[in-house]
Order: sequence, then C-alpha cells, then structure tokens
Amino acid sequence: MRLLLQFKGKTTEVHADSAETVIAAAHDSLALPSDEWRLKIVAKGKQLQLGASLPALAEGAKLMVMASSISAVERGLTSRSDPTVRSFAAEDEAASRRAADTAGGADEVSVWCTSQDAEHKFCRFEPCTWQSFGTRPSSTTPHAFEARKLLLRLATDPAVVGIMRERRYRVGTLAEMDPIDDRLAEKMDGGGKRLLGYNTNHGMSIHVRLRTMDLRGFEAYPSLVDTLLHELAHNEVGPHNDLFWHLFAQLKADYLRHHARLAQSGALFRGASPLQLAGVAEQVSDVRAAVLGTVARDRMAPLPPAQEALLDGYFSLTERRGGNAVGGAERQGDSGEGASHASARALAAERAEARRLQQQQQQQQQQQQHGERDGGGRDHS
Repeated sequence: MRLLLQFKGKTTEVHADSAETVIAAAHDSLALPSDEWRLKIVAKGKQLQLGASLPALAEGAKLMVMASSISAVERGLTSRSDPTVRSFAAEDEAASRRAADTAGGADEVSVWCTSQDAEHKFCRFEPCTWQSFGTRPSSTTPHAFEARKLLLRLATDPAVVGIMRERRYRVGTLAEMDPIDDRLAEKMDGGGKRLLGYNTNHGMSIHVRLRTMDLRGFEAYPSLVDTLLHELAHNEVGPHNDLFWHLFAQLKADYLRHHARLAQSGALFRGASPLQLAGVAEQVSDVRAAVLGTVARDRMAPLPPAQEALLDGYFSLTERRGGNAVGGAERQGDSGEGASHASARALAAERAEARRLQQQQQQQQQQQQHGERDGGGRDHS
C-alpha cells in the first residue's frame, strides 16, 4: 500500500502493509536510525503501535511523523529541575501563603498582642510600596513592612476591636492611603495636603494616610486612630451631616472610655499601660472635652448646642449600661436577648431624636428664608 509520510513540512512516499513495516520504512526513508530516534506515527488520530493491526487506510493516505532523540529524552529524565520554574503545586502553595500574609496570619501580632474579632474585623491589610510615592525614597522613608505593622496595630487596638464588635462593623481592606491621592486632590480641589483618609462603599475598603508629608516617618498614633474612627463612621453615614458628626463623637467616646476601663483594670500590654500605647492619657482625664475637641477639629467648627446635648445624652445612657456603646454587647448580668432588644430600642430612640432635631433645624432655616423674602431687602450682614 502506498502511504505518504509527513515530517517537518516534507512528504515522503513509502510502501507498507503493516504497522511494523510502516515504522521501519519511516526510519529508513527519513534517515532516523532506530537506535537514536523514537518515532511517533499518527494515522487517523491514533498512534501506530508495534504488533497492532494497521487501521483501514486509503491508497495514498497521509501519516504524520514526530521524532524524539533518545539521548535528549534520557537527559531530560535524569537532569535536575530548574529551581526558577515552579510546579503547579508550588504555585498553589505560594498563592495560599500570599493570601495568608495579606489577611494577617495567626502568628502575626502587633504591640497590643491581641487579635481581631472572628467576624467583625478588617479582612486584609495593604501598605503602599515605594513605587507609589511618585518620588525617590530616602534612607529615612519607612519600609512597607513598617506600614503594615502600623495597620495591624490599628486593627488590633483593643478599643478598636471593641468598637468593631459592638457596632458589628466589617471592613474588607484596611489600606495605607497613597500619598499621590492627596496630590490629585490638590490638583482637582486646590489646596491639598489635607486628605487624611477615605471610605469606599461603606466599608469595602478604608484608606488611611499613615506617613507624614515628607515621607520621613508616620503620623502620631492618636491622629491615625481619629482618622480611622472618622472613616468607620462612614460605614453608616455617608455625608458629613449632623448624624455623621454625632456618630463620630460616639465612636471617639467609646474608644477613650474603653482604654480608660482597661487602665483601671490594671491591664498591661508588653509591660506598658494601654493609655501609654494609645497615647490618650491626657484625653481620658476629660473624655467629654477630648471628644468635643476632636470633632471640632475635624469639622473645623465647634458642635452646636443641640449636638452637645445629644452627646451628653449618649454619655448618660451608656454610663447607665456600664460604658458599652449603644447597640453593643450586653453588660454583665443582662440576658443576651433582652440586652440586645434594649440596645436596639435605645439606638432607635436616639436616632429618632437626632432626626427630629435635624428636621427642626431645616424648618427653622426654611422659615428664616421665607421671612427674608417677605421682609423685602432687610440687611442680615
């Protein structure tokens, strides 16, 4: 039977009537000695095997020939694998290790030596790399490793952990804000050098500016905590309205009182007081004044009297409940279900009062505008 062998783009004609004769003819006609080359001949999608019958082929059928050097195959089998080329199993292991590093492994601890809540937590940490800064780093620029440690310190701060648990917050990513973000804000809005953080999609990610303007160090820890609390408030309230500032004041108060309780209990973290590690020893001496000052600095204006009254009401309510946040964990001796319902009712009442005050302010503004229109040009300068 006349058959056509195709090898390296060339066609060679042979005559054979069995698989053995086809293979032998291929070795001879293609000058590929059987002791140096292994041939693989494919006919109708199947490889010809010695001892097997030749499939039904038409006269002049085309067969594809592939050849492998026996010595090259043996070298490949006996040579060591390239250490720079990882196997699929090694790739999976490396990916798992990177995922664990990003999320913060169990063996990764901060100066607080505490861990986050299992459910209400920051799921991932993302520091900035030097390439993000848009400028050449100097020898005094802290490494991304140090930025990651600072993010972990913020996330495992006992007071922050308590707030996350009590408020049932869960944040996808706690990240270092790229300094370039502030430069973009400066170009778009003018001024710049004021963007300290932002919250994306109500907690999908929170970015906090960790570094100083000259990139030579990190901002003071209490300032970073204030920025983080500010952004956590955006988990519930987007705009900077009265509800937002009241919530921010609550979070700041909860933070300070949590550390005050830890200090009163005699808790130490690696031999240091929580007030010392958090840098809030002076603030806890007058929590109300510290909260009002922090909120006034953030909103660049003091709280109005109605907001101060709401804050005082929150202090009074939570102090009766043992210092826990409204909507938070139950105090000792309360049943879980009863305390939870009581907290929900208290939170609903508080928010209803805040809405009432906001509506009252809006009505007063509308009445004032209406009076201005009726007054016909009185000077209100």
